[in-house]
Amino acid sequence: MWSSIQRRLATSSAADITRTVPFWLIFIASALGGMTNSASTPIIPIYVEETLGGGSELSGTIIALAAVASMIAMPIAGMLGDKKGYRTIALFGSALAVAAMLIFALVPTLWGASIGRIMFGLGNAAAMTLIMAWLIAMAAPAQRGKALSIYGLSVWIGLALGPQLSAAINDATGPQTVFLVCAGLEIVTVAVILMLPRPVLPPVTQSITLPHSGVRSAWAAFRAVWVPGVVAAAAWCGEGLMLGFLIVHLGGVGVAASGLLGAASVFGVFAVSVIGARMVLASLPDRIGPRRAAALSLVALTAGLTTLGLAQDFWVASGGAVLIGVGFSPLYPSLTMLATRDLRTRNRALGLGMFSSFTSIGYGGGALIGGFVIAIANSMWAFLLVAALQVVALAVLAIFTHDDSPRQRAEETDEQRDPAA
Repeated sequence: MWSSIQRRLATSSAADITRTVPFWLIFIASALGGMTNSASTPIIPIYVEETLGGGSELSGTIIALAAVASMIAMPIAGMLGDKKGYRTIALFGSALAVAAMLIFALVPTLWGASIGRIMFGLGNAAAMTLIMAWLIAMAAPAQRGKALSIYGLSVWIGLALGPQLSAAINDATGPQTVFLVCAGLEIVTVAVILMLPRPVLPPVTQSITLPHSGVRSAWAAFRAVWVPGVVAAAAWCGEGLMLGFLIVHLGGVGVAASGLLGAASVFGVFAVSVIGARMVLASLPDRIGPRRAAALSLVALTAGLTTLGLAQDFWVASGGAVLIGVGFSPLYPSLTMLATRDLRTRNRALGLGMFSSFTSIGYGGGALIGGFVIAIANSMWAFLLVAALQVVALAVLAIFTHDDSPRQRAEETDEQRDPAA
């Protein structure tokens, strides 16, 4: 049965991949993975306090474990996917994520939460990495930009829906039911992956060996990406703080977790702002240059995080979320352009991998900062501290980068597109 379905999917019209069933199956799988992450992460501080009897510093540490695990999983999953097949590794990753959510729900202990979070980071990152690679393998080179741009909306849809689902279920039955529902979402992801047609990959004719110049190439790649990487780490520190502690922060000033005007709805405002701003600002890095576009993004992030830190109600928090959404809109494309302009063909993939790892570092760092600052002060200071990090990142950007002409940059980096653009 599955083979006949896959044959029909594989023979879908090749004229435009975004009009085929396989594309939308990949889109759904990505959205489900994003929902699982954005539903399970904000509930961890509540789970730690109510079930484990811990505080915010423990919550931040547990949240950060997934980011550390994902940094390890992404390159390994890609390497194994090339050798063993995308379906095998993606299914294994999703199955690992299912097991992680079940451990959270059924083993309410510190070691269970720690192991579950590590397993989720490994599994979810592996599955999402292979799903992205699957899309790239299926799309013709001329269609990849459009396909990745539309595909990227799945990330923000998942981010918008997950916290709402989590808050509603937690209000009704408690955090452990949230993890059971997340396990169900991952099971649906497994079913979607099983329906995908097998991608056609070039045969591997020889083993990959590290050239003698590998160390020099790696050092050159690091030198090319460290500045945009540091900026990315600071920015994604804000996203990690939001996802882990925004509901807790707004709950402390009397904003309900769920409901139309609840704290979880702020994530929806943020996601819609990113999507809307990207439709308007997509060409900004090409028009004014990536350095200037990134600088404007950091200013918006600083204002947004400060507004969130000082917010006392839903409306002010939503205003901060809009500013952050607008800030994130051109940031990743701008930083990617800065990261890739000094890379060469021999180290481009390595450099992009290094650059991507900075976002995971920032995501985990935001959770850790939130946990430990809240433990000694309050959540307002956590947001203000991360806002200050954006100012530091702006200084790093101004001191250590230069701008090329927008026209030259557009020609050189046309192949580099933000997966969440």
